[in-house]
Amino acid sequence: MNDHDCRGKDIVRHHPPPNVEFRTKALVALLLVGFVPTFSILFSLKLSDNELHSQAFFIACKAWIFILPTYWFLRIEGNDISQSLPSREGLRMGAATGLGMTAIIVAMWLFLGDSIDSEAMIVQLEETGLTDIRLYIAGTIYWIFLNSLLEEYLFRWFITTKGLELLGSEKGAILLSSILFTIHHTLALHFFGFEIWQTVVASFGLLSAAAIWSWLYIRYRSIWVCWVSHAICDVAVFAIGYQIIFT
Repeated sequence: MNDHDCRGKDIVRHHPPPNVEFRTKALVALLLVGFVPTFSILFSLKLSDNELHSQAFFIACKAWIFILPTYWFLRIEGNDISQSLPSREGLRMGAATGLGMTAIIVAMWLFLGDSIDSEAMIVQLEETGLTDIRLYIAGTIYWIFLNSLLEEYLFRWFITTKGLELLGSEKGAILLSSILFTIHHTLALHFFGFEIWQTVVASFGLLSAAAIWSWLYIRYRSIWVCWVSHAICDVAVFAIGYQIIFT
C-alpha cells in the first residue's frame, strides 16, 4: 500500500493531529492484528496436538491479517485502492540492505552454527513435515515469495502506519512494528529448541532487521522495497535450514 496516494494525505511524512478518536481507531486496528501472528505460533507449536487443527488455525490467521487491514483501509477509512510501485532507488536500497543483512546472517552461522542443537531442531521440525525435502522446498517458496510479502503488508505498511497515527512519531512507529514482528519469531525460535542466549542473539537480529524494513517503508512508501530486502534474507535463512536438516 502507498499512503501517499491515500486521498492526498501523506500520513507517513506528516504526523497526525493529537485527536483522541483518531488515535483510538489506530489502537483498535493495531490490537485486531498486531498479536495474531503470535497467537498462531502459540497455538500451532505449543497448544495444539492436532496437526489438522494447527494447519486450519494457521490458515485462518493468515487470512485475518490480510483481510482485516484491507477492509480497514477500504471500508472503515474509506480510501481507494492504491499502488505502491517502487522506485529504482528504493529497489537498490532494498537489495543493498538485504545483501548486507545476508552477509551478517552467514557470518553468524559460520561462527555460531556449531552451537545449535541440530538433532533437537530436526525432531521439532518433523512434526511440521518440513523434514520431507519436497515439503521443505514448497515451504521455502511459500515463505520467501508469499509469507514475507504478507509480513511486509502487515508489519511495514499497516502496523507501521497505525503506529505512526497512534504515537505521532516515526521512531515510535518503527519500534512498535519491530517489536510486534520480533515477538512471534522469538517464540518460534524458543519452541524449535534454541537456547536462551541463541534466542536473544537471533531476536536482536530480527528486531534490527524489522527496524530497517520499517524505515525503508517510511522512506520509500512501498512494501515492495521492504519485501526485496526481506526475501533476500529469507533465501539465506532457508539455505542454512537446508544445511541443518539435510546435510
